[in-house]
Amino acid sequence: MTGPVLICFDDSESSRAALDAATALFAAHDAIVACYWQPFASSSKPFAVDILELVQEPDAINEREEQLARALAEEGALLAREGGLNAEARAIEIDGPIDEAILLHAEELDAAAIVLDARSRSGVRSLLLGDTANEVAQRATQPVFVVPSRPLGKRRRDALRNEVEAETTS
Repeated sequence: MTGPVLICFDDSESSRAALDAATALFAAHDAIVACYWQPFASSSKPFAVDILELVQEPDAINEREEQLARALAEEGALLAREGGLNAEARAIEIDGPIDEAILLHAEELDAAAIVLDARSRSGVRSLLLGDTANEVAQRATQPVFVVPSRPLGKRRRDALRNEVEAETTS
């Protein structure tokens, strides 16, 4: 695995934390900052119809989504370069689960590592749909760095602490 570090980025608070960690861990390394996007009229939902598809042209929606993904990837690559990485931006169109797309992309790049945030779905959604970071970590052939968002982690720890305190006082 001699390729670049693959940094998954969507400009969320937690993906910014992952990018910051990547710049600290992989200083001066080559990196691909990728923002993944899925077209509305994709083959993974051949019989489904998005409400937006009823009122708008799918090609126009997809063009806007691709432009947004490209802009986010460019922003992330700029931040990565400012942090010392030799970073390139990529907007990656996907047609299926994001964890599969990340794993396939990492293999194509012969990525030295995969960096992504620890953001997860809610409890029920996580049970039904899985958690992207967990799925990537369990099936990757490259090292995977899952980075928590410190502010989000603190908010969740505080909420848990409040729940525990409420239970012990009742």
